[in-house]
Amino acid sequence: MRADPSPLLQPPRADRRAAFPSPAPTPQQEILIVEAEALAAEHAAVLRSEYRVLTTTNVKVALQYLNKATPALVVADIDSLGDAGVDICRAARSLRTPATVLVITSEEASVPDVLNAGCDAVLLKPFAANLLYARIGRLMRTRREQLRIRTRRDEDASPFSARPEPPLATTNRTWPDTLCPTCHHHGAVSFEFSSHRRAWYACLACNNVWVAKRQE
Repeated sequence: MRADPSPLLQPPRADRRAAFPSPAPTPQQEILIVEAEALAAEHAAVLRSEYRVLTTTNVKVALQYLNKATPALVVADIDSLGDAGVDICRAARSLRTPATVLVITSEEASVPDVLNAGCDAVLLKPFAANLLYARIGRLMRTRREQLRIRTRRDEDASPFSARPEPPLATTNRTWPDTLCPTCHHHGAVSFEFSSHRRAWYACLACNNVWVAKRQE
């Protein structure tokens, strides 16, 4: 049986509409994870759906990377880093656009040192993995929005109006009227929740940490 002849193809009409360039794709934010290899691989596998993720167990490698790159977020498990956790916080804060630093630890007594070094957020072990991913998402969203605001402000700012910049993203909060129960210094920092009604506080003057009523 003979097939029906195909209809004649018509030449395409010229599209006279104005051409608009496609928006440039938004680059992925970068996360550097410094922790035990197995955990880093597990977290990276989940986070890579939204972010560019690099991992290392070596503090020297992490510090070298921070000397030449500008990750948006550094996640550091300081239980395995010792005093080097402070070095990572300082290196991240010294970048032209400081990296946000999320510290993971099971030792709350180590928190004041990293807070003094510029840590932006703390997650105390043990925790569910989903809590870590939610905390990272919150920090990254806040950081992205604050960068937009800072860029717009800098475009309109006078060259004589420079002043210290607040963190781009943080879950820490300073309470000027809250006293340290040990040294009675004002200005305790709440850095993590212990329950719905109570929170962890740190005194950066004497390095004391304690749990007290959560403030809003």
